[in-house]
Amino acid sequence: MPRNINDLSPTMQALYKLNAAGKADDALAAIRKHSDSLERVCKEIRNDNTRTESHKRWRMAVVSSQARLGTDHDLHRLAAGVTLTDRGDAARVFGVEGLPGDAATLVISRRDAADRVAKITDRNELRALLAQATRTGDEVLARAVAERAMAERDDKTLHAFCDDRPALDSAVERLWKSGAAEPGVPMELTMQLGALAPPELQGMSSGSIASLARQGAEVAS
Repeated sequence: MPRNINDLSPTMQALYKLNAAGKADDALAAIRKHSDSLERVCKEIRNDNTRTESHKRWRMAVVSSQARLGTDHDLHRLAAGVTLTDRGDAARVFGVEGLPGDAATLVISRRDAADRVAKITDRNELRALLAQATRTGDEVLARAVAERAMAERDDKTLHAFCDDRPALDSAVERLWKSGAAEPGVPMELTMQLGALAPPELQGMSSGSIASLARQGAEVAS
């Protein structure tokens, strides 16, 4: 694993973000959509007896490059959506977004609440504090408790938080799934990405395939 996500290629960064957000299945579906289409087209090219093998190989390079570009576009779009959703969820669940009052005052109160919650070492005490915050209408404190519960994977406290705030249930669930994902890119996603090339082009990098595609039909004929 690279020391920093920025060491990855843009597409691998997208896969990393999607996996971290619990969206590996969405990433896999996006890749398979293009790989299945590519497989059908390559089968047609392979069975075309009117063309030379070099021409077929060039055509496969063209459609493989197109499939890779389409896949990259879809993965980047999904990752961008995940980033925006995650930020919005965190702001609604842990921050002060949507709370009435002066924004600057709320931010200060949220910071004080975080300091108060940080001193608690027992989960029962944390739940008692949540119950108190709910009873007194102290939503700033309640959100600080929720953030601590999420960090500690304390699902019981989070369930109590959501029971009194059903509107936040979906956001909490997304944040929980995001925190549960293993960092990195699953091998299955890497393998599926590598499958965006027919057997005739296996072993070639995506850059080499793109270079072959740019040669032109006249070179490949």
